[in-house]
Amino acid sequence: MGTEAEPSDASSDGGTETACSPPGSLCWGFEEGAFPPGWMRYRLGDGFPGQLLVDSTRPHRGNYSLHAKDYQGGSPTEQGGPKYTIIYSLPAGFGPVLWGRAFVYTSPAAPESHAGIFNARYPVPGSNATAMSVLDWYEVATDSPTGTTPGDYMAIWHPPEPPGQPEDVRISDAGGVANDWACLEWLFDGASNDAGEAAEPRMWLNGAELSWPTTFIYPSNAQAPVREPVTNFIELETGIYMYQGLTVVTNWWIDDLAVGSGRIGCE
Repeated sequence: MGTEAEPSDASSDGGTETACSPPGSLCWGFEEGAFPPGWMRYRLGDGFPGQLLVDSTRPHRGNYSLHAKDYQGGSPTEQGGPKYTIIYSLPAGFGPVLWGRAFVYTSPAAPESHAGIFNARYPVPGSNATAMSVLDWYEVATDSPTGTTPGDYMAIWHPPEPPGQPEDVRISDAGGVANDWACLEWLFDGASNDAGEAAEPRMWLNGAELSWPTTFIYPSNAQAPVREPVTNFIELETGIYMYQGLTVVTNWWIDDLAVGSGRIGCE
């Protein structure tokens, strides 16, 4: 599970997002051949080999995709692993409901460690804070903490990071897709319609909604966190952030990332 945050740098392409369907959605196909306007580097590796860049090695569509390249180092049984990501500030007034979609390719295999792929963050009710270190957040990731199939898809609700715990964890029985494109969709419904709390995350793989046969609070001796409701999501993060290590050099490609207030779909 996640335990730490990384410093950010000040580099940014600046500029505007790309609108897409349905109305109000934002899409990024990485066709600029560089980080899209508005995205900037955040996690910078945590001292492990690897890099995050936009290149033409494996696009899902068009000519370019976001490439988490040659991650290596550490152990699946110990905290610490390569983390390289970019972040994006959403337009003001985005709202409390965030649907997302991304195509993800993993090679040579889904890792057994926790691999974060995407998260969306928000200030607690009544707060105008924007620093990443004080924001609650939803996450989509892969992991295999139950020792079932490698890289099971999972969704998590976190309090601010660090420490990002206690986590409200949901794990599917769908093993991570390797050596092919997987369409991942998610719904982060932060409206206070679940007994006054933000809703549990939902997730889809290639159009089919995932079930959560395994749920737990991490660490195991912690009380369940209160999923504080959302006024507006304000920050996105993508790339790959490993909370444990890797036994083999691993690559991911992310393409056709989109978010909006309604479901976007795989095609």
